[in-house]
Amino acid sequence: MLNQKKCFNLSEVKLSEFLNDLFSRGEVILPREMARFEGDDLAKSTGLMMQFYEADRLEMPFPAPGFDAAAALWAAQYLYHATQLMMLRNLGASVIDEYLQPFSGPANADAIYSADLILRHLPSLLRLGSGIAPGDELVKRLRQTAAQWPYSSVGLNIEPEVDTAIIMAHPSLKYTYLDRIIQHADTGRLKGATERAALDEILGMHQPLLWPGLELLVLPEQLPDL
Repeated sequence: MLNQKKCFNLSEVKLSEFLNDLFSRGEVILPREMARFEGDDLAKSTGLMMQFYEADRLEMPFPAPGFDAAAALWAAQYLYHATQLMMLRNLGASVIDEYLQPFSGPANADAIYSADLILRHLPSLLRLGSGIAPGDELVKRLRQTAAQWPYSSVGLNIEPEVDTAIIMAHPSLKYTYLDRIIQHADTGRLKGATERAALDEILGMHQPLLWPGLELLVLPEQLPDL
């Protein structure tokens, strides 16, 4: 869970400090002015994320995807700036455009998992923003990003804007994704035949216990020939 602590008497908080606080305490302290990162701070930040990746992958079912440093570093800067913007509500759309750029690399399995090391905190930030001002430009941008990264946004009642085929094709991502769907009872993520079939395979006869009230509707293409 990401908690914010406003701290306006600091002139600078490095990205590596932000990540260290996030990984160790789940609380972050940020300055009032928007920040840029470079050099040693970026290298140290990449090292911290690599350490977290090595620990996190041990909890994954099946071998986890590889570490994509570019995706992890993009996600870290995105969350840092999104958290700043959540505090500084007076900044306009041009600042949001400047600091919340989408990921420019390929969204393969490595990128999805590496970005999720940070983006798994995006839902808590988005829920906070939606409670303050559900219709403003920042919340819209965060919801758009959440839709573009469906592995990290389960439970937000947001339909993915991208195909989840890459997630469902990787055993480790697939079973973790389905586990998140079950945990959040997110029926909006069950509109595809692949997701429904995989979830039915996992739940089996234990469905009434693990997800009471769930009805997996049979899609037309799954009906047997008569």
